[in-house]
Amino acid sequence: MDTPTFIAPSSRGVVPHLSMDNLRDHTDISGAYVALEDFVEKGIPHSPVFQQPGPLRSFTSQPSSSFMVLGARRCPPVPAPAINTDHSISILTSMGFRELEVNDFISSTAQLQPDVVIGMVDIPAARAGKNRVPKMVDRTELWLEALLRETSSNGTPTFAPILPVELELQTLYLQSIEDNAEQLAGLAFYDSMLVPDMPAALQGLPRLALDDAGDPRKLLQGVARGVDVFTAVFALEATDAGIELEFEFPGTPLEQGVRPLGRDMWAEREEMKTDTRPMVEGCSCYACTRHHRAYLCHLLSAKEMTAWVLLQIHNSHIMERFFAAVRESIARGTFEEDCRTFDRVYEEKLPEKSGEGPR
Repeated sequence: MDTPTFIAPSSRGVVPHLSMDNLRDHTDISGAYVALEDFVEKGIPHSPVFQQPGPLRSFTSQPSSSFMVLGARRCPPVPAPAINTDHSISILTSMGFRELEVNDFISSTAQLQPDVVIGMVDIPAARAGKNRVPKMVDRTELWLEALLRETSSNGTPTFAPILPVELELQTLYLQSIEDNAEQLAGLAFYDSMLVPDMPAALQGLPRLALDDAGDPRKLLQGVARGVDVFTAVFALEATDAGIELEFEFPGTPLEQGVRPLGRDMWAEREEMKTDTRPMVEGCSCYACTRHHRAYLCHLLSAKEMTAWVLLQIHNSHIMERFFAAVRESIARGTFEEDCRTFDRVYEEKLPEKSGEGPR
């Protein structure tokens, strides 16, 4: 993949609102983050994904061109009431909260065959106190070492997780990662603010950010810090909220005022009822070239699922163009100047959600 870029959080291996043919035909999404907890129903190995022959890609029908990253929990995870133990973490399955044994997660990588697996992390649902942090670090280190023993034999590329605590509290863990650097394919950050301060020996590894940037400005800040791949959860949340994204990089200034980062289609339904312009004029995505604002507003009013399909196609296209322009800016050597332009051109935040999500 050309970086910086983004991969989409998935639900049961599917990018929300997009069937596989729409994903293939109308987007250029680089890959998907897949959570094992999405597939654990009655436990391992009794869940369907472990009873069918073949890897996870064939079970989910993900196209061969899609880069699949496997983690234990969703991105972002739903807080689980049970505490993690030395040998398991608490997960949310379609049949309620359960425990996922570390050894089960590790052994599943050989069958599921993701393109990358991220080591399990011990992150409690509540904010960790100073006495809890050492346990988090020790467990995560032991679990990563066990995973590397398995993946070194089955050949699955592995990303080491970096916990969302001060690097000084992870010193011994980071030393362990350095010692195993030749076996690692990259690093997965649960707090991308830590990226610039990584030890020099780990600076060459690809960096995946699993925390939600929240808006495009924070994406640009992450790029400046050295993040290679983002999950960009906020784009999916915008689709769920009925918000169509409108930003581009670096953007063209208006004679007066600033441009919005997006438009809340729920809030503007009345004004758009007879508006036959595209959602975003000049946008080349399938939704904007085939349909107009009035049609989308009708779909939203009827709570027709096609509304969110079209929004997801459009918002994915905006994200793809955004990152393509960022890569071009870096290649030209104008990234810092273009970031300042973006700050002047666009509003600070996305619109607040005002309507209902999909059924």
